[in-house]
Amino acid sequence: MDVRGVDRIVKVVLWHSGAVDVISVLYERDGREEQTRHWGKPEGQRSEICLEPDEYLIGVKGNLGNFGGCFLLGRLTLIGNLRTFGPYGTREGPPFDLPAAGGKIVGFHGRSGGLLEALGTYVKMDD
Repeated sequence: MDVRGVDRIVKVVLWHSGAVDVISVLYERDGREEQTRHWGKPEGQRSEICLEPDEYLIGVKGNLGNFGGCFLLGRLTLIGNLRTFGPYGTREGPPFDLPAAGGKIVGFHGRSGGLLEALGTYVKMDD
């Protein structure tokens, strides 16, 4: 999904068990909502993170995990300007931290095979 011109993230949907298996995001652009495809294979528990109109994400942190010799997203926490969501997943491993550095997260990009293997953010700096 092209995140240029996205106004905000409305909802993040995660499936998680030992690791974060899937992420999908609902965006708002020009008053319309657009849903991304799923990155990963939906298994485990489903969780929805619904953001209020004045709420946005300012960071993502977690741990990498290992499954059969492959890296994956073992644990994920989403940090908002008003609330923190998670952690989702239980696998321990090397930590990562993706702060928005004074801006707000307006989108995600990722890679998946059967599971969610990588996750990055798009950040918009305040005007």
